[in-house]
Amino acid sequence: MKHLFLSGDIKVGKSTIIDYLIRNLKINKEQLGGFYTNAYVENNKVKGFYIEPVNYDLEIPEIQERLIGFTPDGQRWLGVKSTFNNFGTQILDSCMKNQYRLIVMDELGFFENDAVCFQNKVHEVLSGNNRVIGCIKPVSTPFMDSIRKRKDVTEVRITKSNRDTIPLILAEKFEL
Repeated sequence: MKHLFLSGDIKVGKSTIIDYLIRNLKINKEQLGGFYTNAYVENNKVKGFYIEPVNYDLEIPEIQERLIGFTPDGQRWLGVKSTFNNFGTQILDSCMKNQYRLIVMDELGFFENDAVCFQNKVHEVLSGNNRVIGCIKPVSTPFMDSIRKRKDVTEVRITKSNRDTIPLILAEKFEL
């Protein structure tokens, strides 16, 4: 298993499992790169999502400049193509340059639909020597489907019924 992507419903525990697997691999923080996606909250409401780099050695922009998706009206969600194509691509370039043992991509989804430069960089990373662990939305888009059909990617669906046992199984199969 070269690259592992978890999919499943919101709040089912995908990121918790990724963190468990990283701890289980016992790698140093200096050997880990990539990004997490965090909620941007205002007045106790999720207004957007931003990208948070892991072990990134360049200047990190303010959160507003790292927004990857937002809701202008509380109903529709819009992706921010420029954040992916600029900052997201820079993060992945840094990961490849630093030759991290493991790259986190938590998470890939539909906000990236129009961010072709970022999509190409994700595939470049997956085609390289680095191992990747991440989350992918359980919906079909051309970008996410292009990741799913790669022979070097394993997707594991996380559910409420398997989320307590699957980390132990994955820990045995996903080794560096």
